[in-house]
Amino acid sequence: MIFDVNDFEKEVIDRSKTIPVVVDFWAAWCGPCRMLSPLLEELAVEAQGKWDLAKVNVDEQEAVAVAYGVSGIPDVRIFIDGEEKDRFIGLQPKAAIKSWLEKNLNQKALKIKWKTALDLFEQGKFHEALVAFEKEKEKPENPQEFLIYAKFLLLSDPQKALAVLQPEMESEDPFSYEAIKCLGTLLLGEEIEKLGETDEKKRFVEGLEAIKKLDIEKGLFHWISLLHINKNIGEGLVLKAVRSLFRYLGPRHPLSLKYSRAFSTAVNV
Repeated sequence: MIFDVNDFEKEVIDRSKTIPVVVDFWAAWCGPCRMLSPLLEELAVEAQGKWDLAKVNVDEQEAVAVAYGVSGIPDVRIFIDGEEKDRFIGLQPKAAIKSWLEKNLNQKALKIKWKTALDLFEQGKFHEALVAFEKEKEKPENPQEFLIYAKFLLLSDPQKALAVLQPEMESEDPFSYEAIKCLGTLLLGEEIEKLGETDEKKRFVEGLEAIKKLDIEKGLFHWISLLHINKNIGEGLVLKAVRSLFRYLGPRHPLSLKYSRAFSTAVNV
């Protein structure tokens, strides 16, 4: 079902307790919105009733947009069991959206392994998450689980994390795959020569060192601070790194929510 939202609480929150609801926050004046909406509608039709697509015009539903912190559009979110589970912002290719949907619709199954570690990761307790991951000693059995496996390995052994990645895993979750690949490469000291011998490179490396010590917030802060100076530093390397870190954390992670506005300001000024 595809419908325009009039009562968000009833039509999205309550309805999502019965069937997953994907919400498309859009506006008529937004070019990327007009390109994204048909892709979402195609996927909704192809889903054959597995989930509903709810469309929210932010100009007509301004109070809802403000209440849910919509700061940039298109903004797409999925609600399951009365709660927002995930989101993405901006125009995405159909294949990436399809993978994002599949990941979230299968979320409960994905979290069977390393559940304690995943919960701690989502709380921003990275050291505790890594300890829990190493204690559980579960072995991945499919591409989705290998991605989660690589996600935790990145915190302790980026070289091994990159070795775990296989091309067939990319279709499972392109965002996570590319984020792990990018961050793993940076943590191994590759590509940073693009920054030259500059103060910016020194600050970028300080961010890398903080991430290696599991102080993800410090690393994210350092990198976003660089974007406020120049968003094109290092041929776009810093911008790519920050986007990868956000995708690695996930859109609902406390750090993503805390720093999304600062990031948006840095890249849109």
